[in-house]
Amino acid sequence: MWMSFRKLMLLLSALLFITFFAAHNVSGEPLLLENKPSYDLAGYMETLSDPTNQLTVQQAADQKDWTKTIRGQVPNLGFTRAAIWLRFSLASQTDTSRKLYVSFEYPVTHSVTFYTKDRHGIFHEEHTGSGIPASANIVPDRHFVFPLTINPGETKMVYLRVQSAARMTLPVRVLSDQALFRKAIRDYTVYGALFGLLAMVMLYFVAVGSFLYKGTPIWLALYSVFFGLHTAIRGGFVRLVMPDTLLGINNPLQLVVIAGLFFTGAKFFRLFLSLKSHSITLDRIMTFFQYLSLTFILLPLFPDPIIIGVSLVLIVINPLFSISLAFYFWHKGVSNAGLFAVGWIVAHFVAVYDFFRINGLIPYQPLGEWPIPFSLFIALLFLSIALIRQNTVYQRMAETDPLTLLANRRKFDDAFKEEWNRCYRMGSPLSLIMVDVDHFKEYNDKFGHKAGDLCLCRIANILENHTRRTGDLAARYGGEEFMLLLPNMDSARAFTLAETIRYSVGQADKGQTNRSTSEITISLGIATIIPTKGGKPENLILEADKAMYEAKRTGRNRTVASTPVEI
Repeated sequence: MWMSFRKLMLLLSALLFITFFAAHNVSGEPLLLENKPSYDLAGYMETLSDPTNQLTVQQAADQKDWTKTIRGQVPNLGFTRAAIWLRFSLASQTDTSRKLYVSFEYPVTHSVTFYTKDRHGIFHEEHTGSGIPASANIVPDRHFVFPLTINPGETKMVYLRVQSAARMTLPVRVLSDQALFRKAIRDYTVYGALFGLLAMVMLYFVAVGSFLYKGTPIWLALYSVFFGLHTAIRGGFVRLVMPDTLLGINNPLQLVVIAGLFFTGAKFFRLFLSLKSHSITLDRIMTFFQYLSLTFILLPLFPDPIIIGVSLVLIVINPLFSISLAFYFWHKGVSNAGLFAVGWIVAHFVAVYDFFRINGLIPYQPLGEWPIPFSLFIALLFLSIALIRQNTVYQRMAETDPLTLLANRRKFDDAFKEEWNRCYRMGSPLSLIMVDVDHFKEYNDKFGHKAGDLCLCRIANILENHTRRTGDLAARYGGEEFMLLLPNMDSARAFTLAETIRYSVGQADKGQTNRSTSEITISLGIATIIPTKGGKPENLILEADKAMYEAKRTGRNRTVASTPVEI
């Protein structure tokens, strides 16, 4: 009996503790307004679900089944087609009237209606939303902001009716004038910088893609546009600039943007990592995800299970699969895959988090609206750097001889025109040295192509070591021919340099012990001119070529300078 009494007392104590804990962690009591700039209403609100969507504010107020919310936890109800009612009371603790603002901070909510009673007990209504025009007294803001005046000692009950075409999240705060001003400065500064970066990235990669005739930069620009539009819609900025007559397309527009975001993202992923060249199967899987994303546009036409299923595949399985691929290619050492993976992982991990959050599976965090703009910034930063580095590598490869790693003829032609124009403006001399390996065909036939390649690489290394000034360029001009571009160098200095190179090649060749005793030698031709108006740059190349063939005709292994002529 004594043990039964003890068990009863322990049970009563536990119930009292739970009651005490609940009383201090649920809403019901009014929020006391002191002199703080802002107040979080989580825990001071009660919620009511209206599946009929027909309740008036008075009918909602008379209902008995209001649910208290937990303090410190933003209500996150997931997907529901019911209208949701909120109510809370605000009690003034000051001696003066205060103008405050009730801020509903989930910008993609279709409609938010605000009700307060006047002293005669009559409800007054204000409304706004992402899909309906705002009434006259609504404060223009990316969030839904309702002005509210509270007199000294007054306790005012506030009702909100919320209806969403998406998921139902209910973050509500009370702000002072100062807090509202600071919030506006913060929001427009952060988002302004972000959208400015987005505009620069978009314009840059459109220009790069057009110039290089490559699709990858164009697809990154398109991906950035859709990512930016998604961020702008979720941040409440598209609604601010959209005419009232077009507000009805706000929610369908969001679905189009999400479809475009995943479509362009999958295409950019496939192109950047050259997925088809690594695995046709993996490329086909990503292609499936790419085109499946277009079904997002039609999702509202389907029943809820299909909506959830398609969303799960596109917003969870697709990102997790592509994140795994990004890690895989990073691990394999694919060029720039590390930078790409960081940007891709951050952006798509946020998509996965957002799916679980908007379906009510994980709570809405106090900073829950910031992961999307943060992920946009990280994605733009790392994906842009990855693509710039990749384009730089491609550009370098397009201008580099793959054997000797000197500039190729294309790079030489571009640099020659540039230096010709510069020397013309400055009135300074421009010299060319054409270099040809003597008896290279016989050497190749006797010792093999591998030995011939090593010979060309040794000569290329010597040429590069003797062209260190700004503007100097050593290039493989074709086969066993090389060209040295030497701006601001007269014929005498060019001749001295050519002889130094010829001597260095002979000495380097004598140091080789794994080849025949026949030496490798080179013949060099020099042409120098001070460019004039109307001059033809190609004639300087012809003069260097003539001088080089004169060196060969007169015995090889020598340097010949052309007679200065008007070019």
